[in-house]
Amino acid sequence: MKTNSTSTESLIVILMLAPLVYLGIIWNQLPAEIATHYDLNGNPNDWTPKQTAALSIGSLSIFLYVVLRFIPVIDPKGQLQTSNYQKLRFAVTLLFAAIMGWLFYIAAHPTEGKMSTGVILALVGVLLAGMGNYMTTIKPNWFVGIRTPWTLDSEVVWRKTHRMGGRLMVVGGLLSTILALVLPMSYKVTCVMGVILLTTLIPVIYSYVYFRQEKARQLN
Repeated sequence: MKTNSTSTESLIVILMLAPLVYLGIIWNQLPAEIATHYDLNGNPNDWTPKQTAALSIGSLSIFLYVVLRFIPVIDPKGQLQTSNYQKLRFAVTLLFAAIMGWLFYIAAHPTEGKMSTGVILALVGVLLAGMGNYMTTIKPNWFVGIRTPWTLDSEVVWRKTHRMGGRLMVVGGLLSTILALVLPMSYKVTCVMGVILLTTLIPVIYSYVYFRQEKARQLN
């Protein structure tokens, strides 16, 4: 993907609009109110009028596109105008479209609602793995990445932390996807969220430890 190419932008916009197009196609198949939240066992526990859901998804889609599109413009370090960042935008937009499309599908086929939690968790795992691949090469910036006081203070700590954290995210994301698909419903959320939490916390701790080690080496 070329940086900010017309084809890339067009593809991202198409992905952003895809759930709304799908919603329009199945509109008459939907009940007046659709499930928008599920409990840990995959049972719906909150409903929204389909008109409100359509408006909310449309607004959220536009907000997501605008934020991801213009973050590089306001980044003081100017490090986000890269092809890798465009791939990250594509991955996030694709995940969002997949989750929204799946929720609309489940709304039109309520007998399959039990599958919703597992599928969404699996999609989150895939995104985590994709983001991990991107994190290994991301340059220091103020908006995207493992932004701790220690990574922002040192480019060496940033690079080491993102290399380790990115690989950990790939492994954690793939593991989360597998767990979401094979574990019984009662264990899915706890186990997947546990993996994601560890994947998030370990790089933060690592950045502090490595920062302290670097400071000690500089003093010797």
